[in-house]
Amino acid sequence: MKTVADYMAEALRNLGVTHSFGIIGKSICPIVLKMVDYGIEFIPGRHESSSGFEASGYALKTGNLGVAFGTSGPGGTNLLTAAAHAKANNLPVLFITGHQSIQELGIPQCQDSSSYLADLADMFRPATLFSKLIERGDHFSTIFNHAISIALSGKRGPVHLCIPFDVQTEPLKECRIVIPERETLVSYANFDRVTDAINHSSRPLIIAGKGVNRSGTHTELVQLAETFNIPVVTTPGGKGAIAWDHPLYHGPVGVGGCKHGDDLLNRSDLFIVLGSRLSDMTICNLKADNHPKTLIQFDVDPTFVGKILTSQTIAVGGDLRDNLSLYLKNVDTAAIKKRETETAVHYAEELPDLPKLSLASVMNTMSDLIPYNNTVFVDDGSHGFNAVKWYNVKKPGSFVFDAYFACMGNAIGMAIGAKVASPEETIFCITGDGCFMMLGTEINTAVCKNIPVIFIVVNNMQLDMALKGMEKTTGRIDGTLFEVPMDAVKFAESLGAAGYKCETKEQFAAAISEAVALNRVAVIELLTDRDEVPPTAHRTLNLN
Repeated sequence: MKTVADYMAEALRNLGVTHSFGIIGKSICPIVLKMVDYGIEFIPGRHESSSGFEASGYALKTGNLGVAFGTSGPGGTNLLTAAAHAKANNLPVLFITGHQSIQELGIPQCQDSSSYLADLADMFRPATLFSKLIERGDHFSTIFNHAISIALSGKRGPVHLCIPFDVQTEPLKECRIVIPERETLVSYANFDRVTDAINHSSRPLIIAGKGVNRSGTHTELVQLAETFNIPVVTTPGGKGAIAWDHPLYHGPVGVGGCKHGDDLLNRSDLFIVLGSRLSDMTICNLKADNHPKTLIQFDVDPTFVGKILTSQTIAVGGDLRDNLSLYLKNVDTAAIKKRETETAVHYAEELPDLPKLSLASVMNTMSDLIPYNNTVFVDDGSHGFNAVKWYNVKKPGSFVFDAYFACMGNAIGMAIGAKVASPEETIFCITGDGCFMMLGTEINTAVCKNIPVIFIVVNNMQLDMALKGMEKTTGRIDGTLFEVPMDAVKFAESLGAAGYKCETKEQFAAAISEAVALNRVAVIELLTDRDEVPPTAHRTLNLN
């Protein structure tokens, strides 16, 4: 007779899951081992947070469910950060944690996940879309079906199941699992209002957010811009929604943005916002007096729609790609207002002139050095916003950056999970020395499983974004300097990876070429000028 663990492993395999990520422990053993028996490869991590990020990178690349697990107690709490990151990025990840046997509930136990110590089901609720303790085997199918339907439909995102050891091994005579099908989610109600608002606008602007990249709406974005002849800017997380050299692209805005793009924000009478919450990282340079008259906001999550700006708002709920496809299919092209718009030819600013290696200059040339079929995962910090400002995205959707939850170290695991899901792509991770010292041991996971990601570690021997921000606002830099800086190459080599130390752009170009040809895990350390001013110092939110 099949057990709960059998039915779960079989269901995940039938959902198309090929890999799972996590760290094994007693309370989660039955499910993990059954996954392996059913052909789902197990990628053992070095820290549960990274395993959660790997499952997110896998989910992002496949568009399908990612699976991460941890044992009871601290194994589960270590997954919490990755769960919140997945929620902020609308990534469908199933987080599975262990629990002591229900029959032993109330007895003090090592790594307790019950309400007597660390109630994981309760802890995961605010960090996921659904979290539940499964207390009986005959409850499994109903709860599991509900969880995966939430993860894979609507606004999509992480869910969590906490499953006691004895429930995992409980035999079931039958168990009905329902595989959810993708639904078309469109909003018909405001079609005419949207078209009228665009036609009556004299200075419209498309703000392409992270939702464009998450939903794969790159073709529709270009079609919208070209149909109505509207300039496009990108949020930090929306970077790469459109190719950098498209004539209607006017650069990034907000933190890491360019002056030209921010100027467009402040003189537009209509914002067409595609998949962005309009956080402080995007509109930090928008003056309160310059909020547009009208806002058209496409977003699958209504939480912040129409609540950030003072503009009259036309909300369009549902899936971004489904909605834009519908609107573009039904628009009357003969009735479109003809308008002129400036061509974006030189939206970037002058590169800094520094005595040592400039990160801005490296980012500005990197896309010319790497294969077109790539994805670049970017960690949070000064290096991330330098990449937002200076990196030239050639392949739409190939730049992944989270400036919203902004968890340091997330890109390390995300890149590994993405490479597992998309082995034919060249996968890069741009991270900093601060991020790398948090979760850099995950390189050994990639080495052991032969997952050839190329990691670029920006080493300026300090927590640069915090240092520069604190220095400007308080005059102090407490806790931002590394008195004994790391040697990323030695660290990488100790974990089994190839290492390259670079102090010039020429050394960087040579390292990229060799690392790509090598096709193994590689770490390229950039010793950059620690006095370089990052494009983050102008973050001054003013909505009043």
